[in-house]
Amino acid sequence: MAERLVNLPGMSAVEELIRSKFESDSSSLQEIPEYLFALGGKRMRPMLTLLSAAALGMRTPSPRLIEIAAGIELIHMATLLHDDIIDKSPIRRHKQSAFLKYGVPNTLLAGDFLLVRAFSLCARLDRHIIDATEQACVELTEGEIEEIPLFRAHLNVTEVLEIARKKTAALFRLAAESAAFLAVGKEPVLNCFLEFGEKLGVAFQILDDVLDVISTEDLLGKKAGQDLLERKPSVVNVLWLESGSELSKRLLTEPQLEGEDLFVAKALAELRHGETIQRARALAIKYAREAESALDAGLAQAPNKDKAYSTALYALIRYTTERLE
Repeated sequence: MAERLVNLPGMSAVEELIRSKFESDSSSLQEIPEYLFALGGKRMRPMLTLLSAAALGMRTPSPRLIEIAAGIELIHMATLLHDDIIDKSPIRRHKQSAFLKYGVPNTLLAGDFLLVRAFSLCARLDRHIIDATEQACVELTEGEIEEIPLFRAHLNVTEVLEIARKKTAALFRLAAESAAFLAVGKEPVLNCFLEFGEKLGVAFQILDDVLDVISTEDLLGKKAGQDLLERKPSVVNVLWLESGSELSKRLLTEPQLEGEDLFVAKALAELRHGETIQRARALAIKYAREAESALDAGLAQAPNKDKAYSTALYALIRYTTERLE
C-alpha cells in the first residue's frame, strides 16, 4: 500500500526539497542525513500530508503543502538519528545505524541540523502551522523522555498509550491537521482531521510494538525482540506484565551481561502463542476504527472532497491493521 502511494502527486517534490535541505559546508552534516535518507522507508508522514490535502480537494499540492510535508519528514529523520543513539540500536533498516558509522557526536549534531532545517521550512508558513509544529515537537520530546525502561518505572497501559500519542502520533496529527488547514481551513474539518491523524498514529505505534514480537528480522530491518531486550514500556510489554506471566517479570530487572538472548527467545515464543498479542491487536484496531470515524466526520463536512484520494486514506488505515494479521 505505502509503496504504491510513493508516486502520488507532490511526493517527488517533497523528496527533492528534503534532499536540498541536506546541503551544508560540513561534509558530515550532509553525509549523515543522506545516508539515513538512502536507507528508504515508507515516508508515511509526508504521504499522509499529501493524501489528506488531496482528499479534501487540493488535487495539485501547493508550495506550502510541499514545505510542511518535507518539514515533518525532516523532523522525523532527526528523531530517528537521536532515537538510535538513545536506544543504542545497532541496525536501522538492515544497515548499520548512523551513530555507529559516523560516531555519536556527529550523528547527534546531524539530528540537530535536521531540526533546524525543518523549522526553516515551517517558520515561513501560517501561524497556525507554526504553533502546531511547536506543539508536536514538544510532545514528541516529552514522549521520548517519558519512555522510561520498565526496570526503572512500571508504567500501566494508559500511561504507555499516552506516550505513544506524544512520541509517534504527534507528527501524524501534525500531518493531517496541516493538510486540512491548507486545503480547507474550516474548524470542524480541521478538528476531525487532527483527531484522525492522532488516532492513526497511536494505532501505528501499537502496530510497531506488535511487529517487534511477531515479525522477522528480514521484515523489520533489525532483530525481533529489541523492545524486550531494552525493557521498553511498549504496549505489548506492559500488557504482558499485566497478564501475570512469571517470565514477564524479567522486564522489571535491568538487562544482564549474560542470558539476555535466551530470555528474549523464551519471551518471543511465549508472546507469539499467548493472548497478549491478541489484546495489543485489539487495541490497535480500536484506534484504527476511531481514526476511520474521525475521517468519516471530516470528509462529510468537506466542501470539495475527492473520492479517489478519500478512498486512498481509508486504504492507509486498512494498511495499518492488515499488517497485524
